[in-house]
This record gives sequence, C-alpha cells and structure tokens, in this order.
Amino acid sequence: MARSVTFGIGFIAAALALATVAFAEAPTGGTYVTTLPTGAEIWCDGTYVGRSPLLVDGLAEGRHSLEILKSGWEAQEAPVTILRGTIVMSSSRLGVGKRPRPDDPVGTGTLLLRDAPPGAEIVLDGATVGRIPAHGIVVPAGTHELAVTNPRGRTTREISIYPDVMTDVVLRETSRKSGGSAVVAPAEDYLPTDAFAVDPHRIVVRYGGHVVVAHFGERTYRIDGAAATYDSAPESIGGKLYLPLALLEKLSGDVSNGR
Repeated sequence: MARSVTFGIGFIAAALALATVAFAEAPTGGTYVTTLPTGAEIWCDGTYVGRSPLLVDGLAEGRHSLEILKSGWEAQEAPVTILRGTIVMSSSRLGVGKRPRPDDPVGTGTLLLRDAPPGAEIVLDGATVGRIPAHGIVVPAGTHELAVTNPRGRTTREISIYPDVMTDVVLRETSRKSGGSAVVAPAEDYLPTDAFAVDPHRIVVRYGGHVVVAHFGERTYRIDGAAATYDSAPESIGGKLYLPLALLEKLSGDVSNGR
C-alpha cells in the first residue's frame, strides 16, 4: 500500500511538471485587464469577453486589440502584444465622457437610498415606488422629485438619474445640522486611487492641480485653502470613501476641460 501511494505522488508530480513545461511552450498567453473606474466592458478583437478587472487567457501569440467601454466615460482602445506562456498587464484610466443631459432621458439608471428610517415611504414624482430598505430602484433617466416620508417628517430633493449609472442618495432625518439629504458617489469612480489619502483625522485629495482637505462629519471642505460647503460630509460606506457628487464632478471636470 505504501509503495502504491509513493507511486501516485510521484506520478502526480511528474504530470504537473509536464503540464508546466507544456504551458511554457504553448503558443498562447493572456492579458490581465484593469481599468479606472472598474466595471468597464472589455472587447477583445471584436468579441465581448467580460467586465474589468478581467483575465483574458488563451490568446494567440502576437498583437491583439482591446476596446474598453463604460457608460458615461470615453471609449478607449488598448492594443496588447501577447507573449507565449505569459500574462501581460493592461491598465487603462478612462476619461469622463460627455454625459447625457438629465432633461434628455435615454434609458434607465439605478437609485440607491442610504441612512433613511426603516419603513419610510419612497415617493418619486408623486408616485410611491417602495419603502426603506430599498436595495436599488430602477428609474428612467432624467430629473425627478424624490420624497421620503415617515411619521417624524418628510425629506424632499430633486435628483438627476443618468443612464446605466447608480445614483447614491444619503438621506437623514431633516435637521439644521444635516441639511436634509445629499448625493454622494465613490471617490474611486471619479479619481485615481492614489489621488486621495484617508486617515482617522482627515481626507486629503490632490488632483488636477487642486488640494482638497475634508473631515468626516463636516460639510465644510477646504479647496486650495478656501472654504467651501457641500450638501454632504465625507462618508465611509462599505470600506469605500464617498464624497459629494458635485465635488467629484468639479474635480474630474476641471481635468477634462484642461483647467
């Protein structure tokens, strides 16, 4: 029995060694595709292969064409040269594209509500569409009147929904301190991850020639040394940094416009 086991292990080791040699000599390779922001559609040589981050394997040795698409961002082409038996990296940072105007709706987007009292009624354009908690409501693209009501009061806000984009709205019980509700978005969807640093005391964003300093729980930001107040303080949601959408669009817009 012991001899049989020894033979089995040796056979497996030999098979793995042969498989390794075979892979090294195979006339194919692959590419690992990453994008900022993530979730972009990847097409390889005209064939859809998935969403980033993505490993595209089994490609013939030589030059291949990658096309990267994401709604709201500029399409990008990224040629790669595949080497035999290796995985090459392909990293792309997408530029903010021309987004459809909210008053010219095409398609649908998703509305996500956070920090609202459980059981609160969600009313969109005068019609009830659900109750809290709501894990994502599909809404026609365009400008809408949002109201969330509960026995303690009512919070209203005008929101803009873009096609194929998730709009996060942070809702709090109406108070002078909170200012009602706010629209926030993940910082990493608009800025490179090395553009912002977070520690327990403050957030610092350096991007497009601007320096932004913010603190959790405070709606006043300092942009290039000048104070500016937004409708939301920085949020940490699911381990990600969320900042006011208006601030993120300003920073990314200034870069796109060459400011």
